[in-house]
Amino acid sequence: MSRSRDRVTAAVGVVVTLALLVRLIGLGSRPFHWDEARVGYWTLRFAETGVYEYRPVAGGPFLYVVGRWLLTVLPATDLVARIPVALVGGALPAAALLFRGRLRDDETVAVAVVLAFAPVLLYYSRFLRGDVPLAAAALVAVGCAVRWVDTDGRRWLYAAAAAAAVGAGSSGFALATLALVVAAGFVTVDHRRVAGEGESARVALGEGGRWVVDRATPIARALFVFLGTWALLFTPRGWGLLVNPLTFARRTYWAPLDAFYGVFVGGREGTQFLPYVTDALSTTVSTGGLLLAVAFLGFLADRYGALPCTRDRDGPRPLVQFTSMWAGLGLIGYPVVAITVAPWTLVHVFVPLAIPAGVGLAALARYGRRSVAAGDAARATAALLVLLAVGAHAGVVVAEDAYGPQTAGNSLAQFAQPSDDLEPLVADMEQALADSDDPRIVYVGDRFYLPDESTADQPPISPESARDAWGERLPLPWYVERTGAETGSVVNADRMEGSPAVVITDPGNAAAVDSRLSGYERRELRLGLWNRKVVVFLEN
Repeated sequence: MSRSRDRVTAAVGVVVTLALLVRLIGLGSRPFHWDEARVGYWTLRFAETGVYEYRPVAGGPFLYVVGRWLLTVLPATDLVARIPVALVGGALPAAALLFRGRLRDDETVAVAVVLAFAPVLLYYSRFLRGDVPLAAAALVAVGCAVRWVDTDGRRWLYAAAAAAAVGAGSSGFALATLALVVAAGFVTVDHRRVAGEGESARVALGEGGRWVVDRATPIARALFVFLGTWALLFTPRGWGLLVNPLTFARRTYWAPLDAFYGVFVGGREGTQFLPYVTDALSTTVSTGGLLLAVAFLGFLADRYGALPCTRDRDGPRPLVQFTSMWAGLGLIGYPVVAITVAPWTLVHVFVPLAIPAGVGLAALARYGRRSVAAGDAARATAALLVLLAVGAHAGVVVAEDAYGPQTAGNSLAQFAQPSDDLEPLVADMEQALADSDDPRIVYVGDRFYLPDESTADQPPISPESARDAWGERLPLPWYVERTGAETGSVVNADRMEGSPAVVITDPGNAAAVDSRLSGYERRELRLGLWNRKVVVFLEN
């Protein structure tokens, strides 16, 4: 038994190593998406001023707190800023070990493989958003809770509480995840009663209540672990709140919840159900359709044992049923609560989907091995072809979309992903600023105009006209802020004073700007997958 566990741990360790490798190679090759630029820019402002407070429109505090520390010891680049998410995504396959008491050894390794190489998870582990940290934290929290139930080890309960707080601090999708986990858990627990295999609801609730009461002390301690981890992330920085405990408690615990409700519940507009869900389903099929089919196979095999490869099934196992329900409900739930149509919502689906998918992959491999042993070449070949098809499809999507060019045909890229590489622009701007007698960066055009540049120092940006103008600049604020130069804007070229080292404008104003400047290099950059161009003038 010990040797078997060691082999599984070693195999998962190899998978984690490969997962980290494929996430870190070329991590800075793709330019920042607009959402990444928002996080990166405000992290730089936080690092410079030491002032930060959670704002729902800017995402959870986890990336800002970690990013501030990282960007004070390493240079601010696309690669460095993405490292925290890449490390979380690369380490995520290790979470499969939390479930090995509920899964077979081959299933545990297969789950790790899915978490490592599913195209959606790989792509967005190389992306500065909180989706992967939240999905990883949610899976770890569930895994630690399972370990606590199985072993009654209190450390697992405390780890689950800390992971839950990290998830809450990673993304606003945490509320949707909580709702879906509760719903999937209810369906899973209630299934036995509906099937006539368990106690009545009253008896089950009574037993569950007594079980919780018997563990009231560790549960209370876990609550303090949760609140402490929450405080590490959500406490506003730079406001001197520690001198007043009541203000500290209100701003740390109540204000984030109130702000979140105001933005994402009370103040949001309705979602168009069909476009959002249809897009999610389409992206799921194109990037992981075969993996989804294998997950469905794993669900059926575990629940019904009707397939030849699972006649000696262990199920139906609550874990497989629970994660299948979580992923299935999430395929509709996450797109519905999203603010925009985007592939990153599927991160939250593919993480729980990894467990039934791993069960399905292991069942196919087991079936193939048994067919070989029985001399049944046809069935062995069929199992091998299915496994090869799943791997080949994932490999093609990874090669073409995760590492390939960022174009409108990329199934994993969202509109706000620039088509052109912007990282070299920073060095060129810094050189122009160093050589210029007027070391400024100026935006020209009412599309980019801000009456006061300081309005963008912290979210939310107001008034709405300033918010729209700053949004039109994205993702350039991240790259411009890294130069440390003075930044300004004018409504048109006639208002431009002097000869700034760098001038940024749109194609409509480019001719007027060009007529005012002499000896400048002109570049046209695509800041989106389509219909989003700017012109940058660099003083030679």
